[in-house]
Amino acid sequence: MDAIFDFYIYLIETIVSLFYYDYSVVANNILKPISFALSVIFAFFTVWSIVKFREIVKSMKTPVKEKIYVPKVLPENIEYWNKIVEKSRSTDENQRKFALIEADTLIDKILGLAGYDGENLGAKLKQVERGDIESLDDLWEAHKVRNRIAHEANYKLSLEYTEAAISRYEKALKELEYI
Repeated sequence: MDAIFDFYIYLIETIVSLFYYDYSVVANNILKPISFALSVIFAFFTVWSIVKFREIVKSMKTPVKEKIYVPKVLPENIEYWNKIVEKSRSTDENQRKFALIEADTLIDKILGLAGYDGENLGAKLKQVERGDIESLDDLWEAHKVRNRIAHEANYKLSLEYTEAAISRYEKALKELEYI
């Protein structure tokens, strides 16, 4: 029985001695370097996580570039375009104006099919990046002529301006593989 009693006394003395032990040696020699190393590691991973999070947010805001989809060259596409070109060569100024408006509407429709959103062609053209359509500047110039027709009641459309605008639309339609 004395052995059990001695064991309990030893156990109690050991527990009490833990309260009186000088842990500064352990803290200074072991815990401080370990704490410093862990702090550096956690700081690195915190900065790395912030950088990766910003990249993810940025990629969510940037739309994924997809190839512009347009209907492939079909005989009816060429036939429809030839009718527009024929109207554009008319001696009647109103027929030429109508031809340019039709060409503008056609491009608007094609860009809509390609996934560009907007109320009109101008809004869709603002979304197109330079690398997507090489003839983007030509489209803008042709669209400006169309806007003058639509917004200026007394706008006089010469045959030369009509031919220039139609050729710009045609260049874009060929690039988009519509005709």
